[in-house]
Amino acid sequence: MKNASTDLLGVDIGGTNVKIGVIDREYNVREFIKFKTEKDDVDAMLGSICGVIRGLAEKYRFDYIGVGSPGRIEDNRTVIEAGNIAYDNTPCADIIEQKTGLPVYLDNDANCALYGEKFAGAGKNLSDMLVLTIGTGVGGGIMIGRKCYRGHNGRAGELGHFIMDINGEPCSCGLRGCFEQFASVTAFVKAARKAASEHKDSILYDMAQGDPSRIGGRLPFYAMYRGCEVARGVIDEYICHLAAGINSLAKMFQPEMIVLTGGIMNEGPIITQMLAPHFMPFVNCSLSPLQGNAGLIGAALIKREREG
Repeated sequence: MKNASTDLLGVDIGGTNVKIGVIDREYNVREFIKFKTEKDDVDAMLGSICGVIRGLAEKYRFDYIGVGSPGRIEDNRTVIEAGNIAYDNTPCADIIEQKTGLPVYLDNDANCALYGEKFAGAGKNLSDMLVLTIGTGVGGGIMIGRKCYRGHNGRAGELGHFIMDINGEPCSCGLRGCFEQFASVTAFVKAARKAASEHKDSILYDMAQGDPSRIGGRLPFYAMYRGCEVARGVIDEYICHLAAGINSLAKMFQPEMIVLTGGIMNEGPIITQMLAPHFMPFVNCSLSPLQGNAGLIGAALIKREREG
C-alpha cells in the first residue's frame, strides 16, 4: 500500500554505480538501491533503472523523476556523450518517461550534487560555492549568487578538466594531464595498485592477498591505519595532488566554500585533516554532510532548482 504523502525520487548515474533513492520532504533518504552501472550497454542500464523505478512506484507516491548523469546534456533531455559511459546522443529523459509514465527532469550529475548541497547540505546558508565530486572521474558544480553557473553554452562546471601537467596522461575529454588524472578515485586506485606491485613485502600487498587488482578506493586507507608506509605514501601523494587542484580552484573562483563529495570522501575527516596543511590561507574546504548522497538528493530536487 502506498504512503499518503508524496515523496521525491532521485536517480544518480555514476561511472561505477547507479543509485536510486526515495527522498522525503525533509531530504531524508527513505529507501536506497544501488547497482553496477552497465556503462557499455546504455539501453540495458536504462532498462534496469526503469525496472527499479516501477517497483518503487508500487510502494511510494512521487510525481516525477529526477535523474543526474555524467556527460554533456542537451535541452535537458539528451546525454550527448560521457567519458565513462557509452552514451551516443541518448534521449534518456524520453526513454525513462516512456517506460515509467512519469515526467523526467535530467541534469548533469555534478550540478545535481550542487543542488543537494544548496538545499540540504553545506550550502544552505551560502551564496557562492563550488562542489567537487570525486569518483570514477572528477566533476563539479558552481554556485554564484545562489544560482548554478552554466556558462553561455550550458557546459560550465567541468572542474576536473583544467590542466595540471601539459605532458601528462591523455584524458577522455581530449586534453592531457587534467586534474581528473590526478584526483579521481580511478587515479588513486591505479597508483595504489602500482605501488603494491612494486612493494610485495608491504602490508598493502598482503591485504590485497597478493593480487593488486583487488585494491579499491578503501583498502589503501585500511593498510595505512595498520602502519603501511607504502599505502601512506600513495595517500600522501594523492592528497598533495588533490590539494593543488583545490588551491587552484579557490584562486580562480574565490568561493565561500569548496565542498567535497564522492566515494573516497566516505573516509571522513581524515581527508580534510590531511589536506589542511597543503591549503592556501584563503581556502575554506569542507566534506559534504550528506553521506555520499548529495547527487542523489540533488537529482530529486532538479525541478525545485529550475522553478527557482
